[in-house]
Amino acid sequence: ETLARPDVFGVTYAEKMGVITNGGNFFLGMNNTAVYERDVSNMRLTMRRDDVDTIIAPMVEKFATEIMAEHCGEIDAVGALTGPVPARFVRDYLGVPGSSEKSLIDWATYMFWYLFFPDTSKETDEQAIRYAAQARDYIDGHIAARKGASGGQPDDVMARCLALQGAGTPGMTDTDIRNNLIGMLIGAIPTTSKCVVLVIDYLLNHPDLLDGAQKAARAGDTETVRQYVMEALRLNPFGPGVFRVATQDYTVAKGYWRSKTIKKGEKVLAATQSAMLDGRKLDSPNDFKLGRPDYHYMLFGDGMHRCSGYYINQVQIPIIVSALLKKKNLRRAEGEAGKIVMNGPFPARFIVKFDD
Repeated sequence: ETLARPDVFGVTYAEKMGVITNGGNFFLGMNNTAVYERDVSNMRLTMRRDDVDTIIAPMVEKFATEIMAEHCGEIDAVGALTGPVPARFVRDYLGVPGSSEKSLIDWATYMFWYLFFPDTSKETDEQAIRYAAQARDYIDGHIAARKGASGGQPDDVMARCLALQGAGTPGMTDTDIRNNLIGMLIGAIPTTSKCVVLVIDYLLNHPDLLDGAQKAARAGDTETVRQYVMEALRLNPFGPGVFRVATQDYTVAKGYWRSKTIKKGEKVLAATQSAMLDGRKLDSPNDFKLGRPDYHYMLFGDGMHRCSGYYINQVQIPIIVSALLKKKNLRRAEGEAGKIVMNGPFPARFIVKFDD
């Protein structure tokens, strides 16, 4: 109910997004305004849903396959796979190479951490703000270079944005393009990386499920792998929920015993993790069950501000997961090396082994 009422429960990200962009905003940090509708519409013209099957899936498959082919018997799933694949997606699909692959990962990770997590440390905030300045400067320069380049342009999101700018589309100034690309960059890398790691970690803890997922991956059954991914993340989720702020007094679940009046200005946590375990809505909510309907999952938010990369996530995460599942005798490295090492809310290292 909270996420379905964006007119009552607004997003909380505008102030920090303004710091990241040095004054602007990104549509996921906006409430339902004319500017929100304009920017969402513009980005849907540049990030087309039919790209998912025709461009994005083959691209991600290529990246993941190439990386796995470079490793024999062992890989740091984070540093070598789950970070680099979405970074290369940002490079080739969004058209933002970054000053290096590592810089893209660092920029996105710290900006996401700063933007979406409460009570971050002063050091984290300062690092995120420094990275934001680097990202702004880089993307501003890259836009200028792309506009000044002669010859054909690659068919990426930046080229499509510049084409809309050339046609006089409102909301497509250089700064608008930069801010939208920063917003997409923030959401593209650390979330994908963490989700893949959480899925593999869960499956390694459940050998019977791992076996079934590996059979599906080796058979090329991407839909079944996707269902394993969704269930694993439902039971081992990215986070507990998303924050909102009440724009007016409102009673949630009015007329029920669990009703609660939220006062204007109060912040709330829409607890998507517990919602996905609600026995009033899901059969056997604590059991791992394939074939649940997609509306039982709130892994990427819900409502007006559901993750703008939702359809991309549905293919990119399973493809990266499959690249690991296809390996024989997939297992954790021995001892501490086989445990996930975290940097704040995000995995920084996770060593897994396999037989070639």
